[in-house]
Amino acid sequence: MKYLLAVCLFLISVNGRSQETFASNTSVESCNDQKDCLTVDHFSNLFYDESRGEFYLKVDFSRFKTEGDTTDNWLNDMVDSLFYFKAIFQKEDFPELSNQNAKTLKLNGRIFYNNIWKDQSVEVTIFTADNAVVPNPGTNFRYDSYKMTFNVPFTPKDFKAYRKLYYNNQTINITVTMGRINLLKPGMEFNLKEVYYQSTR
Repeated sequence: MKYLLAVCLFLISVNGRSQETFASNTSVESCNDQKDCLTVDHFSNLFYDESRGEFYLKVDFSRFKTEGDTTDNWLNDMVDSLFYFKAIFQKEDFPELSNQNAKTLKLNGRIFYNNIWKDQSVEVTIFTADNAVVPNPGTNFRYDSYKMTFNVPFTPKDFKAYRKLYYNNQTINITVTMGRINLLKPGMEFNLKEVYYQSTR
């Protein structure tokens, strides 16, 4: 009986780790009238759906709030806390796995925020991690051997994001630095439930 219980606990822990997601260092800069800028650091999540050839950035603005800090009132007044960037990104566009290899490319994608889609192009630099493990032929592609740096600018007014007119001139720039990619495995779609089954058009 103890052996059976131990096996069950082991399988549960392995499954839990398989669904674990990597976080990516992210900063959100907010400027009013192109001045009075404030930058807040936290993390976001990057996902790659190999079967669809789709890349996703997911940012939860509620994570960027600082308790008791009035400088982040702009976060409190946003009508939606979840922000997504989605783009077609074919597997062949990843650089060859080797030490210190890098590639810069333009992704023509779309922002999804406050139930509104908007076109947005983003320039992404993809790095292969130091001591990247090159897979043997026939093995799974190692997306965790890559890191990505890029920024996504957007104007919240275009998404009807604020309740107060004071923020109508607000601009936001989201910067991901050496972000880690999560391969979207079966059962992980819930991480992107707001956009995964939606048409972008």
